[in-house]
Amino acid sequence: MPIRTLLLTGAILATMPADALAADRAKATLDCKAAKSPEFAYDCTLDLANARTGAPLDGATIVLGADMPSMPMVHNVPPFEFKPTGQPGRYQARIQLDMYGPWAIKLRVTGPLRDEVVAVYQFGTEGSELRKRGAGSKPAAKPEPKPGQHRH
Repeated sequence: MPIRTLLLTGAILATMPADALAADRAKATLDCKAAKSPEFAYDCTLDLANARTGAPLDGATIVLGADMPSMPMVHNVPPFEFKPTGQPGRYQARIQLDMYGPWAIKLRVTGPLRDEVVAVYQFGTEGSELRKRGAGSKPAAKPEPKPGQHRH
């Protein structure tokens, strides 16, 4: 490639806004409800959108993997593939876990964009709830000082 072409390409890229150069990412919102049976089965709905534009992502292939952060690689949970529901950016799957508790959910997205989304969800008897970062590791509250004492 001639040096002139390289310089011209570099000049064009330098004038582009940073967000135009960044790859699009997926924004995934997962909601799972406990199924009647078998135990630890969940009916999950996934809303998938372009994180930058907010546009629903249709035509994606989404595979869910699950692992317990407190017991990595102990559970042998097979991958589950989501199917489109017919609504823009909405997919569904039934997943089967081994027990209640926090699960690291890894969503591999291919299709209109490629991405991997990882988040920890608490699964229980009713369904799932997204765990906020640092949840479960709150420091103990400090007792209020007695009159005449100072807090250090």
